Amino acid sequence: MQTDSKYLKLNKSEFLYLVVEDLAPSVSQMITLRLATVHSEEEIRSAFRHIMDLYPKLRTIVEPTLFSQRLKVISDEIHINALFDDAFKIKRDLPFDSQAFKDYQNEFLNESFTLQQALPIKIRFLPEENILLISVHHMTCDGVGWINMVSSLMAHLNGKETIAQALEDPSMVPGVFQKPYITAPIQVFKSWKLLSAENKKAAHDKIISPAETKTDFIGSVSMKHRYLQNELTDLKPKAKSMGYSLNIYFLTALARSFFERYGEEHGDTVSIRLSYDLRPYFDKDAPVFGNYVTTSILRAYRKDMGSPQRMMENLQNQLTNAIDRLKHKKLSYPWLLDKAFTLIGKKLYSLGILAGKRKDTIPVPTIHFSTVGSLDFLNKAGEKAQVRDVIATVPTFGMFMTLCNINGVFNVNLSYPSAEFSDDRMESFISEFDQELGSLASMESETVIETTEREATTA
Repeated sequence: MQTDSKYLKLNKSEFLYLVVEDLAPSVSQMITLRLATVHSEEEIRSAFRHIMDLYPKLRTIVEPTLFSQRLKVISDEIHINALFDDAFKIKRDLPFDSQAFKDYQNEFLNESFTLQQALPIKIRFLPEENILLISVHHMTCDGVGWINMVSSLMAHLNGKETIAQALEDPSMVPGVFQKPYITAPIQVFKSWKLLSAENKKAAHDKIISPAETKTDFIGSVSMKHRYLQNELTDLKPKAKSMGYSLNIYFLTALARSFFERYGEEHGDTVSIRLSYDLRPYFDKDAPVFGNYVTTSILRAYRKDMGSPQRMMENLQNQLTNAIDRLKHKKLSYPWLLDKAFTLIGKKLYSLGILAGKRKDTIPVPTIHFSTVGSLDFLNKAGEKAQVRDVIATVPTFGMFMTLCNINGVFNVNLSYPSAEFSDDRMESFISEFDQELGSLASMESETVIETTEREATTA
């Protein structure tokens, strides 16, 4: 949906990100883009200035209204150029494998935005390493949005024509409600019944909370990155041999990693939050750049540790149900509930989040898991500009894991609150997850053999 207005309202997700901006050091999405090709400082600078022209939401500043906030799209070239000069910087003497680079990544991830005076994007180019560090405020776009932005960047660097995006309506309603909208009350009631039944079923689950220390504040985050030993050519056949997708294989290995690390005294359930793009469920004119994402929780149970196949089946059923709700738009009640909270205003919303943090009542899952998937398509625009690697991360209230794949090589990035998790334990967790990925299929084979032998003995 397009709009001719030079002002944009905030949808419920964007309002939440703006609220948290006042409470946390940063609410950004940081992308580490490692280029396989060499580019000059001027070439990269010019390319990103072009991106600013393509995506009007990158040219916005936050403007207060009488009762809320809105985004103002800047059209004055002199103003945009001045703001872009502040957003784009060159960094030197930071080798990719050095501790200095890792320290700077963490620093950049936690760097705050001044959204009423500056652009919602920051770019740092490391010419000696051919690395771009891009920090996009989450209020500006979701993961699909920054992937589209990076795709446009690579196309432009390869000399391809790029199309400017129209200013889009931020409303999520077309992805949440079925037409005719007059039936919305019935849709909300049905959605409420589904959510109530789900909450009742999960009422007695003891969720594993991996935080080593509980804090009553929202502080800075840290990140750990690793290239997995298990590559696409290794894992895809293993997942296929078990009859499930690679995504379910990853989820099962992730859940098992938590159960292996945390004993029964920590809980019997691993809760995994997944994000879903609403754009495919818009009836027409699906937006490109903005925040159009919803989430759901999948649960894995300790009782299924004896059979990876059973855990996979359980997770697959939950995922199928979640996607069914998206397709048939059965998620209007939780969306409407979140939307209602925006009506109380930014200050009261902030106080509510702080109170929830202090009382430990904010529902934080065991982990938020985001599979960005294969990004090989970024290299299809031409040979002049090629991506070697993409590392994505987001600061959250708990553990947040992203998984990217280029040329069959997976990289994992884990972000977490610095005051609640130790770096060593987070680094070892990624290692354990990698090991679990390699051994999962063989574990199921051993389970089947043991069961068959036991049945034969009994007979």
